[in-house]
Amino acid sequence: MNQLRAFVTVAELKSFSKASQKLCRVQSAISQQIQKLEGHLGSDLFVRGKRMLELTAHGDSMLAYAIKILEVNDQAVAKLTDKSYKGVVRVGTSDTYASNYFSEIIKCCADRFPDIEIEVHCGYSSQIWQSYEAGELDVVLTQGCPSSVPSELLHSEPLKWVCTYESKIVEKNPVPLALFTKGCGDRDLILNALNRVKKAYRISYHSTSHAGILAALSSGCYVSAVLLSTVHDELRVLGESEGFPLIGNLDISLAYHDKSKGSLSSLFADISRSYFQSLSVGHVICSTKRACAT
Repeated sequence: MNQLRAFVTVAELKSFSKASQKLCRVQSAISQQIQKLEGHLGSDLFVRGKRMLELTAHGDSMLAYAIKILEVNDQAVAKLTDKSYKGVVRVGTSDTYASNYFSEIIKCCADRFPDIEIEVHCGYSSQIWQSYEAGELDVVLTQGCPSSVPSELLHSEPLKWVCTYESKIVEKNPVPLALFTKGCGDRDLILNALNRVKKAYRISYHSTSHAGILAALSSGCYVSAVLLSTVHDELRVLGESEGFPLIGNLDISLAYHDKSKGSLSSLFADISRSYFQSLSVGHVICSTKRACAT
């Protein structure tokens, strides 16, 4: 069934990468499922080597059968197990992570478990971990995990200095900064890096939200530091040659209370884990391209 589901999804989306995102699996796993299915059938299902992904004649015939088989399978499982996932899963994360990563995670949850209610709480990491330890949150995806909380590292990504391409703000001394308000772990990393190299700065803008930081950057009046994956086309990355030191990485940890198989927390954690595994592959490629460009 997993092979058929991978085949149908790739055929419908005409893309291995899009299918991997929808199924919350790494792209290599999707490719392996297709290869196994082709091995069982003894024929190719897709035309290799073309820019546009196309089905072979055998693949086109197989698609109709695969869709029917999956429909019957899903109906039988739903009827015979009589198991539906319902309830609320309370998730804690930062505003930046919710804005940057949660769209695909939530979409995958909604597609696979439509009766689950997802309640997302955003805040600074210290507040989120306090709420988690108090039992107010079921799952946490954020940085700065305390040693008292069992967790796993999901993703690590560098902070990069940025400003708009047209801005001359980097020439000012001291340089005006746009930062999250006190209590944010990013802020401490940024200021420690500047103090380490004795670079003059003044904090001219404060915000509690990722959107607020991006708005400040768009004005061209400030420099800030953001996750590499959030650097859009209007922002340029600043480096050591311009007087901006390396900051380091932000590590996203995953923790959840109920680890029993089939619990809502475990389901959300599994989907999140798969998403970040696929993201890491793409992140390496994007990081390399961006580094070459800068």
